[in-house]
Amino acid sequence: MGYPSLLYKSAPKLSPMELTVFEDLQLLNFIPKSVAKTVKIPCEAENITARQELFRSLSGSDAREKFSRLLDISAELNSLDSIYSSARCDAEKSAVFLALMRTERDFAVNAAASGFGDALSDCFATAFSREIKGESYRSMSAEIDSLYPEYEKQLDISLKSHGQEIKVGAASDVTYFDRIVKCAGTLGIEPPKVRETKKRRLSPDIITAVSSLSPELSEKLAAFSKKYSSLYVRPVIYYHSELRFYVTMLGFLDMIAEAGIPLTYPELSDERGIHVTEAYDVSLLAKNEKHIVPNDIEFTDAEPFYYLTGANGGGKTTYLRTVGISAVLFMNGCPVPARHAKFGRLSSVFTHFPRDERFDGSGRFVEENGRVNKILERMDGNSLVLLNETYSATNEENAVIMTEKLANLLYGKKIFGLYITHQHSLAESEIPYLNVLIDRNDSNRRTFRIAKQKSTGGSFARDILERYGLTPEALTARFGSPDGKAKEE
Repeated sequence: MGYPSLLYKSAPKLSPMELTVFEDLQLLNFIPKSVAKTVKIPCEAENITARQELFRSLSGSDAREKFSRLLDISAELNSLDSIYSSARCDAEKSAVFLALMRTERDFAVNAAASGFGDALSDCFATAFSREIKGESYRSMSAEIDSLYPEYEKQLDISLKSHGQEIKVGAASDVTYFDRIVKCAGTLGIEPPKVRETKKRRLSPDIITAVSSLSPELSEKLAAFSKKYSSLYVRPVIYYHSELRFYVTMLGFLDMIAEAGIPLTYPELSDERGIHVTEAYDVSLLAKNEKHIVPNDIEFTDAEPFYYLTGANGGGKTTYLRTVGISAVLFMNGCPVPARHAKFGRLSSVFTHFPRDERFDGSGRFVEENGRVNKILERMDGNSLVLLNETYSATNEENAVIMTEKLANLLYGKKIFGLYITHQHSLAESEIPYLNVLIDRNDSNRRTFRIAKQKSTGGSFARDILERYGLTPEALTARFGSPDGKAKEE
């Protein structure tokens, strides 16, 4: 049978995002790399809508418990599949196959009961419901119930060695460890704890010896394997990564909600643009930040790209992450941390943040420029590009020239994006500005609010000079003009 995906209603067509995007947005603090492999593949509108429906279904505890149960079973199924695929003798292969198919049956039965009314889960449940009702499958299920109790008894054995000789027999009800614990209790000594040890595969010789204890059972297992091997289709194991995506993302969304941050499912629009009201940088939750300041996000076809400037420590990088995280969650069919959201089509997110690696001056510039060129090669008209102090590795003059050239290119192509920069000579650019707002009535306190406005051309420097009476006007008033003329009294 064909196994329908829990992730895609139609096959994905967009290229995967780079893992560095998740590093820059600090999402790997919440999403392991194994899950990021799924998250990095952007969805188009049909798949976004389908996932939103499934995430809504999974908001109920019953549906979520069923998916968590399926995830646990799929993990066991993957483990058994690995052992089965690498079996080193026929006896091992036959024995493992019974356990494998018993676990596969458990998965299929639970999957058949996991349709929640949305397109993805209903298609998934229907496929497995059809499978378990088949005549061959029902016959196999009956044989599993008959064979497995006998098979379990054979799993409980003891091995005794004497020189090169190994004796295999039925396990004693009382193990050596049980005797040690009993003895320790008699002497008033705290009993030892069992340390977890790495599981080891038994050698083919031992497996063959064990199977010789019950030749009749071994024959039954071999016959079962031969009869039903065609019913095991390996693609079923790939549900593990799909289920892990939902369970992991639900845990992340729970953390956001528990922090008192609202979550909303974005509307999908045919018009180009990104409109988000009161969006949050939830990466700050990794630092136990309790008071995250929300900001609005607004990109339109007329103004798709902005410079972002303002005070250091005022929230520029935080805002960049806010925009990026909102976009990534949207493209994965998840709710976004905001009051309201509306997105047009997005194809990918690209980020260019300073790297932590140590370079000499030229080495870092070459690395920066190489990453920029890679973005330019891969982006399209529906990409979101987030640049953080790009070209900071070169001198001021070159930085201004290259920043202006790159920003004008992106703006001209109507690429959605932001460019954090301190290059004040860019203030006269036609590219619109977003600025960090400060509270001039409260000692120029940073508000961590971002708003569209004309560039001040001086980041926070002017505010500091005004605060301490060091502006040119204040100095002239106190000490006279630069031409040497004293201030007239």
